[in-house]
Amino acid sequence: MVETGAPSTKRGRRTDGGQAKEAIQEAARRLFADHGFDRTSVRQVALAAGVDPMLVTHYFKTKAGLFAAVVQPPVEPQAAIDFALADGPEHVGERLARFVMRTLEAPESQKWIVAMVRAATAEPEIAAVVRERMAEPMVIPLARAAGGDDPEYRAMLVITQLLGLAMGRYILKVEPLASRPAADLAADLAETFQRYLTGPLSGAPGAGGA
Repeated sequence: MVETGAPSTKRGRRTDGGQAKEAIQEAARRLFADHGFDRTSVRQVALAAGVDPMLVTHYFKTKAGLFAAVVQPPVEPQAAIDFALADGPEHVGERLARFVMRTLEAPESQKWIVAMVRAATAEPEIAAVVRERMAEPMVIPLARAAGGDDPEYRAMLVITQLLGLAMGRYILKVEPLASRPAADLAADLAETFQRYLTGPLSGAPGAGGA
């Protein structure tokens, strides 16, 4: 079977610790972004980095551990928060929806988001990383800044919407979601985001319910 992502020419294997580890991480970022978690193997990463596969497992233990070490949010969290709140909490849903669609439609950030969602559905370890790298530095602080009660619950509602959107539009490509213009999706998501972040929720503390 042909290995995808492997270099076309053989290179001498690195054994020097710091440079080898950096080479592994650089190769892993590229391969995970281009091919996704499930279609990237430890051996492919080792070949691309010019190291022995045993060195990859020495540093990162597992493929999931390697992914967790190199994955980063596709956007700078504070930039996302500032953009979403630029017109005040009363417009946070509309601005967040615009930011989300702009990010998802950009090819480079879309590759990483898709890779993260695919990996999170396959590996519990990576699901925890997605929360750590996306929810905690960006969505939870945004929910707090928007002023609604129970911000962590509100943030998780937003995260589930984002994950479902990424899965349906870019991975499963379900229609008519997959072909809907991004501007239309942003407009349709805006009200939902607004309610999740600032509106009344039955799941919020103090809310009425059965």
